[in-house]
Amino acid sequence: MINSILSLDAALFYRFAVALGIGMLVGFERERQRRKGGEMFAGVRTFALLALLGCTAALISNHTASTLPLVATIGGVAALLYAAYRGQLKSTSSGPGLTTEVTALLTVLVGALCYYQYIELAAALGVAILMLLSFKPQLHELAEAITYEDIYAAIKFAVVSLIVLPILPNRSFGPPPFDVLNPYNIWWMVVLISAISFAGYVLMKLLDAGRGIGLTGILGGIVSS
Repeated sequence: MINSILSLDAALFYRFAVALGIGMLVGFERERQRRKGGEMFAGVRTFALLALLGCTAALISNHTASTLPLVATIGGVAALLYAAYRGQLKSTSSGPGLTTEVTALLTVLVGALCYYQYIELAAALGVAILMLLSFKPQLHELAEAITYEDIYAAIKFAVVSLIVLPILPNRSFGPPPFDVLNPYNIWWMVVLISAISFAGYVLMKLLDAGRGIGLTGILGGIVSS
């Protein structure tokens, strides 16, 4: 009995610790931006508390068998973030971005995910948030460098892999030897070839044309073998 209680407490503390760690990491990044002159209302302590708040709200919702505490917490945080954004809007001539406000709301949700034991998903979201926040200059440079041809190439690959492939039947049609004709498997080959072509296009954009074609050829040879 005592061992089970200790085990339960350890698991619970672990979830809160992960939420706290993710909140602090996001907060450190926001604190760094604030030191560089960015306008924002929250730093490392606020983001850590927001993550713990989300985890605590999920705990209360679980024990009360109601989603109301979690929903009310998210709604309350959203209202506070809106008030903070309105205050910044009045104090600056150029409209402030919503990056910090959206990040704060996501931090609450990540904290809730930690309580519900989606630890891997919460950690992955934390890393994704940090990447999007930290690589702001690089992402802006990339957005300025993207052309219509780049978007068109990405759309074609997305249609082939994310729209056509999932709707194809994953079964064979006809008697032997035609039972090897599986539309899903055949289209996987189309996706594979398209992926190699798209990777080559990206490599030639990032590198010079000669090296990009060479790396694409190596990639295609590996897949073929």
